[in-house]
Parts: sequence; structure tokens; C-alpha cells
Amino acid sequence: MIRTPHLKPSLVLTGLLSLLAYAPSFAQMQPDIPQPRGPVDLSDTSNLIIFIILPALVIVLYFFWRRAIKKRKAEREQEE
Repeated sequence: MIRTPHLKPSLVLTGLLSLLAYAPSFAQMQPDIPQPRGPVDLSDTSNLIIFIILPALVIVLYFFWRRAIKKRKAEREQEE
């Protein structure tokens, strides 16, 4: 009689979930879409705007938005 090692159900479930997570990500690769190669050239104006200016603008606007929310919340608390 051949003995098989007892596998924990959590180990089997983890293995199955990892295989299921890998398959859709592999299926997402499109052959006709160009892929970026190498570092970003920041001397190009469009790359500078997309990779530096827009993210910095989003971060600054986020902090202004949070400040406005805190200010409104403080005003509501003072009214009560």
C-alpha cells in the first residue's frame, strides 16, 4: 500500500487560489499593444506633464481637499 502525505486543506486552497489568480493576469497580455521599453525620457514635454506635473498636481489638490473637509467638519461641530 502506498502512503500519501496528508495535505492540509488550507495549503490546497492556497495553491488553487494562486493558480486561479495567475491565469487571468496571463490572459490580459495583448500582443498588438506596444510595451514601454527602458526609462522614461523626461526631455519630452508630454512625458514631463504625464509623469511629473499631473501626479504632483493630484497630490497638492488632495491636501487642499482634505483641509476643506476638516474645515467643514470643524464648522459643523461648532454649530452643534
